[in-house]
Amino acid sequence: MVEDVEIGPASHRELVYDSRPFRAKFAGESCQFGERPQPAAGKDVKSQGAPIVNYAKPRRGRRGLACLFWGAFALVCLLAAGAVVLGAVYAGWNTGLATARAQASITAEAYAREQCERIPLDLAAGGLQLAQKRFDELLKQERPPPCLFNLAPTATAAFLLSAASPSPPPATPLPPTATALSPTATPRPVSRSEPPRGSDYDLNALLEEARIAQSLGDYTAAIDTLAAIISIDGDFERETARRMLLEALTAQALALYRSGRLSEAIVMTDRAEEYGSIDDLSYERYIALLYLDGQRAKVSNPAEAVRSFSRLVHEFGLRDYVNGSVLTDLQEAHRNYALALALQGEHCPAQAQFQAALDLQPAYSRVNPVDLAARRDQSARACQGDRQDAGATAAGVESVGVSAATPAPVGQSG
Repeated sequence: MVEDVEIGPASHRELVYDSRPFRAKFAGESCQFGERPQPAAGKDVKSQGAPIVNYAKPRRGRRGLACLFWGAFALVCLLAAGAVVLGAVYAGWNTGLATARAQASITAEAYAREQCERIPLDLAAGGLQLAQKRFDELLKQERPPPCLFNLAPTATAAFLLSAASPSPPPATPLPPTATALSPTATPRPVSRSEPPRGSDYDLNALLEEARIAQSLGDYTAAIDTLAAIISIDGDFERETARRMLLEALTAQALALYRSGRLSEAIVMTDRAEEYGSIDDLSYERYIALLYLDGQRAKVSNPAEAVRSFSRLVHEFGLRDYVNGSVLTDLQEAHRNYALALALQGEHCPAQAQFQAALDLQPAYSRVNPVDLAARRDQSARACQGDRQDAGATAAGVESVGVSAATPAPVGQSG
C-alpha cells in the first residue's frame, strides 16, 4: 500500500513512510520507489535524517550569563564605592560645619564683648546715637549678650536726660553802650547750666508708663523704665518702684526659663534678687545651673556631668527639661566617663559606667546600645584579667614576705 501525503509549505516538507509500498507526493508531484523526488520550482525541501544539533548556541547562552553576572558584580562594586565616597564627603562636611560654627560662635562672642565694653564709653562721651546702634546690632543676635540687661537702665537714663535738657539758645552779643562802668560796680555773675535734677522729669508719667507696659506683658519696657526711674531719683515712690521692678524681673525671668534661654534667665534672676525675695526663682535658677554645668562638662569633665545630670534625674525627678531629655544627656555622660576610664586603664569602673549607661532607656538615645554592650563586655574581660594579675602579684608578695620573715641566725647558714 502506498499512502499519499501532502507536504506542507515550501519552507518545510518531509516524507512519510509506512510498511506499505512507498509513494510520496510533493505538492502535486508523485514518484515511484527508487526515484528521487524533484521539488516544485521555487520551493525548498528540508533535508531528512538525524536532527542537527547546534553546540554554539549553549556556549553563547553560558557566555551571556557570565557577562550578566560580572556586569552585576561591577555595578555592585560601583555602588559600594559611591556609598563610601558619599559617606566620606558627608563626614567631612559635618566636621567642617561643626568647626565653622564653633569659629563663628567664638567670633560673635568676641564681637559682643567688644561692643559691650564700648557702650559705656559712648554714653559717658555723649554719643547716644552710636550707643543706640551698638544696642541694635547686639539685639539682632540670636542670643543677646547678658551685658545688655545690665547696660539698659544706664542707657535709658542717659536718653531721658538728653531728651529733658534742651540745649540753651545761642547767646546774642549786646551792642556796646556809652555808659562807663563805675569803679565800684561789680560784674554780674554769668549763670551756668546746672545738671538736671529729678524734679525736671515727670516721674509720675514714667511710673504710669511702666505700669501700663507691665500690664500688657511688655516686661522688657517696664524693666527699662523702672530702672531709669530708680537711677534718676532713688527716693521717688521707692517701695512701689522697687516692688514693680521685682515683679517685672521675676515675670521676665520665668518666661526666659520656659523658653530655654537659661543664661539670660539666670542674669534676670540675679537682678531680681537685688530688689527683694526670689523664692519662686531660686529653684529655677538652681536647676538651670545644674543643667548648664552638666552640658559644659559633658566632654571636658564627664564625671562632673554624671553628677549634675544624676542629681536632676534622681534627686529632682526631671527626666526631661526645656532644652531636651536629661536621661539622654546622662546616658551620654556615662558613656564618655566610661571611655575616659577605659583609656586610663581603669577597666572595672569603666565596666560599671557602661552598665549604667545601658540601664538607662531614654525615649531618644544618641548612643548605640550594641556598641555599649560590646564595650562593656570588653571592659569586663579586661577587668577580670586585671583581677587575676593582682591576685598573682599579691600571692607572690606574700610568699616573699614569709621567706623574708624567718632569716637564718647570724653566723649560721640559712
